[in-house]
Amino acid sequence: MPTTPRPLSILLGASLALLLHGAHAADEPQSTPAAIDAIAESTSAILQGDSARAVTALAASPADGFHGKDATYRACMLQRHTAAQPAHTTEGIADPFVRGVLNDYEDYWWRSLAAPAQRETQEAALLAKLHKRLGASAARANSMDEIEPFLQTQLEQRGVHAQLGRTPPLRELMAWSKQETRMFDVQLPEGPYNVRVELLDDFVSRGWMAYGRCERGSAGGWATDKALYAVVPRYSEGLDSEEFRVVFLGHETQHFADQNAFPGLASWELEYRAKLVELAQGREVSAKRLTYMVTAQSDDMNSPHTYANKRVVADLTGRLGAAPDKVSIDRLQQAAREQLIEDTRRRKAAGAHADPVAR
Repeated sequence: MPTTPRPLSILLGASLALLLHGAHAADEPQSTPAAIDAIAESTSAILQGDSARAVTALAASPADGFHGKDATYRACMLQRHTAAQPAHTTEGIADPFVRGVLNDYEDYWWRSLAAPAQRETQEAALLAKLHKRLGASAARANSMDEIEPFLQTQLEQRGVHAQLGRTPPLRELMAWSKQETRMFDVQLPEGPYNVRVELLDDFVSRGWMAYGRCERGSAGGWATDKALYAVVPRYSEGLDSEEFRVVFLGHETQHFADQNAFPGLASWELEYRAKLVELAQGREVSAKRLTYMVTAQSDDMNSPHTYANKRVVADLTGRLGAAPDKVSIDRLQQAAREQLIEDTRRRKAAGAHADPVAR
């Protein structure tokens, strides 16, 4: 994640499983394949910071093909991202300062998603708004990186924890009021780790990816070189589920391990390795995760998740001699494990900053 002065990676791993469409209840009509494809395309577009492309994909697919939560999602996306002004989701926040800051960020997210070429201009506008809210205490802060510590202090004084920085391609603000520390033993493909996990709950903002997708999905957590941070509401099946064990603990612990073993890896490189861990260890969640990796791809390194998806799928296809979604789960897991081990070997031989995935 972020290019920020604070410990990073940070939402990069951001366990993006929640960005996938959820399973339908058994008695709920299922959306058509065309509608599901449109949702996947909208996900990919938002991850790359482009709401117009997301809206185009959803609008082009007939409304009667969407059912249940999918229909609600389509309607919200078309309304939110074609409105004349930014939509705010902050009505229930009592504290006027916290509410105002979140409104500022939602304005920035909405405008940046609507016009990707104007991101720098919108970031400058966000900085100006924060200067007005923070006043003299932040008068000498000349950039978002410089002003964020002052903002974090003000939020903490109001009982709100915050994750700031940048989750490429946008500035981030996740905010919550409840936090609990636990230790977890995690077995990665290349060895065991005992990690500290901060369990986060009672969110007032789950960040730009949630806002951009009408709260349908969000980052599920992030890693620094000292601890993991879990967005507890993301894991509806609980902390004993395979989803939490693999998509959060496995993915983010790999970030933790890599930040310590290979400092300075690019965001997409961290994502590449963590996604291989998911596929190597997940069984129940593998099909959903692999579908996301196949449908949300790009050539843009500034969109680390979608770029890493493309690299993972291409490399596994080469290793397997077949598309990874066309082989058995056992073959997929073995190939992902072997690809990770080979990637580690190349990094150690070539140096952490070489691109060992390049051929």
